[in-house]
Amino acid sequence: MNAISSQSLVQANFSRPVPTKYPVSRWTIADALKVRTDDPTTTMPLIDYQFPIMSNDVMIWDSGALRDMHMRTVTFKGWFVLWSLAVDKIDKTNAKIYDEWHSRNDRAYIGYWYSRDGVEWTWGGRLFQTSADLRPWEWSGSLVMREGTENKVDMFYTSVGAPDGNSVPAVSSGTIHADDKGVWFDGFATSTEMFKADGVHYANASEDPYFDFRDPQPFINPGDGQLYTLFEGNVPGARGQFVIGTDEMGAVPPGYAVDAGAQYGAAAIGLARCVSGWRKGDYSRWELMPALVTALGVNDQTERPHFVFKDGLTYLFTISHHSTYTGKSTGPDGVYGFVSEKGIFGPYKPLNSSGLVLGNPSSQPYSTYSHFVDAEGYVQSFIDTIPAAGQNAENPETYRIGGTLAPTVRLVLDGDRTFLTEVHDYAQVFAQSAWPASLAYDVRA
Repeated sequence: MNAISSQSLVQANFSRPVPTKYPVSRWTIADALKVRTDDPTTTMPLIDYQFPIMSNDVMIWDSGALRDMHMRTVTFKGWFVLWSLAVDKIDKTNAKIYDEWHSRNDRAYIGYWYSRDGVEWTWGGRLFQTSADLRPWEWSGSLVMREGTENKVDMFYTSVGAPDGNSVPAVSSGTIHADDKGVWFDGFATSTEMFKADGVHYANASEDPYFDFRDPQPFINPGDGQLYTLFEGNVPGARGQFVIGTDEMGAVPPGYAVDAGAQYGAAAIGLARCVSGWRKGDYSRWELMPALVTALGVNDQTERPHFVFKDGLTYLFTISHHSTYTGKSTGPDGVYGFVSEKGIFGPYKPLNSSGLVLGNPSSQPYSTYSHFVDAEGYVQSFIDTIPAAGQNAENPETYRIGGTLAPTVRLVLDGDRTFLTEVHDYAQVFAQSAWPASLAYDVRA
């Protein structure tokens, strides 16, 4: 791994203007009709029922490696670092694990892990001070080294719950430290809201009581050197009242009739541009922009959107559930994706014709979720539930709950196609570079 300059990709004299309008790409019903479960090139491997767990004290789900603003995983002073959504186990005997697992979002906080080899992980505890919480729950986002600094780090996340019941992208800042024994953080005492659903670009609570607006993923656009963030949203408009037209249907077979339930699928992959002094750590002002991809008529959730920039192409990945498909569309829990030949503003076409990149096998339909594809195609995800051999995957008496990370897999990205080619250790992380920081160890207080 080579150290990188945190400034190298943002000092160019970019002259390309930021577009105020661009064509919104669509994940169509016709695309979704091409989804095929259990294709070996687009299916996660089976998880052993006796899978190992990372901790007896916490359960985790959405996770991500420490990265830079160019979507590359980095190490810090020789350490790999992970953030994860977490809850403390109440009953260490696991006798009540079903209830604890299925209520986890109502107790969620962001914790972190560190590792020398990217395989064996040590739990570091809670990332934020409680004073940073704007609302009771902390949901997904991204832990990012700050451009032009040695040890500043920003956690972009979703602030959720009372007093307003909203989910709001937010950011909290701190510093990262390391010595020969491990990694620790300080700061993270306050948070700043980034932006809210406006009911114009993206649905808000008045239009859709089940609206999604979360999972910020900031990045520097290689096309113009400016800071943007992806996020999950919904198409603006009254829930269930959308008209599914020919643009949303795509090239469907003759006589295909749109099911009325399709109107409840209104997922959107959102985009916003930072217009405050982000190079100085000011992430307070953002401009909401049109969605990059919508799934109107197909699906109601496109969670954790993120980019991979590779071979001159822009790959846009997101995760979605079988249960959030609408109408007659269907597909497995897993990661879906799109590709653009013309940069982040598209247009996008679905990968593998259907959009499906990695789905769970039909024999383990809820085995893994929250997949994140890194810059070299390595994919991390967490284990949800694994059914006992030959047993009903829906039966909590026979399935095993995960709350830990799954085996890492690798994708080959070949133009508009993807192929599963490698399976690695549970929770394994690969880094593309080392953050440029002094190798001297820090001194603990």
